[in-house]
Amino acid sequence: MRSWFKHYVRERQDKFFARLAWLFAVILFSTVRFRVVGEQEALSRTIVLNVWHGQQLMGIYYFRGRKFNVLSSLSRDGDLASAVLHRFGWKTVRGSSSRGGSRSLVEMIRLVRAGEIVCLTPDGPSGPVYQVKPGAIYIGQKTGVPLVPISFTVDRYWQLNSWDHFVIPKPFARCMVYYGPGLVIPKELSEGDFQLYQDRLAEAIHDANRKGQKELERWCRRA
Repeated sequence: MRSWFKHYVRERQDKFFARLAWLFAVILFSTVRFRVVGEQEALSRTIVLNVWHGQQLMGIYYFRGRKFNVLSSLSRDGDLASAVLHRFGWKTVRGSSSRGGSRSLVEMIRLVRAGEIVCLTPDGPSGPVYQVKPGAIYIGQKTGVPLVPISFTVDRYWQLNSWDHFVIPKPFARCMVYYGPGLVIPKELSEGDFQLYQDRLAEAIHDANRKGQKELERWCRRA
C-alpha cells in the first residue's frame, strides 16, 4: 500500500512539474524570434538530426507538434522530460547507455527505416560535453541515413552551470536555426573508424554552430 501511494504521489508531482515547465516554455518562447537556414533541403528526406545536449530546449520548442522521435532516459528525470516532450508533440523512445540502451537503439533504427525523423543529443545524457557517443554512428551505419548536424544559437541567453552548458534564451531573444550538411556512415567500420566518425560528427556540429553564429550576427546587425 505504501509503495502504491508513493508511486501515485510521485506521478502527480511529475505531472505538475511537467505542466509548469511546459507553461514556462510556452510563455518564454512566445517572445523568441526564429530564423532558419537549410531546413527545406535537410527535411526533404529521412534524416537523423544531431544537436548538442545544451541546446535542446530551443529544439524542443521549435520542432513542437512535428511528431519527431527523441531518446529519453529510464530515470525519474526521464519520466519528467518525457511528460514535457509529449506536451510539445514529440514521441519518445525510452532508454539510455546503462538501462535499456540496446532496445532503444533497435527501436530508433526501426523508426528511421520506417521513414520517421529521429533527433539525437549525441553528447548526452550525461556528457562529457561535445563528445559524440557511438550510438549516433551506429544508427547511421545500420540505416544509411545521413546524420545531419543542427545548431540553435541565440543572441541573449542564460547559461546554466551544468555539464552541458545548458542554454535558456532570454525573453525577446533571436534564435538562429542552422542545418549543416549530412554525414553518411559507411556500412563497414572498424573500431578505429567508429572513433573517426564520432570525431567527424562532433566537428560537423561545431561547424554548424560556427556558421549559425555568423548568420545570427548578420541578422542582429541588420535589425
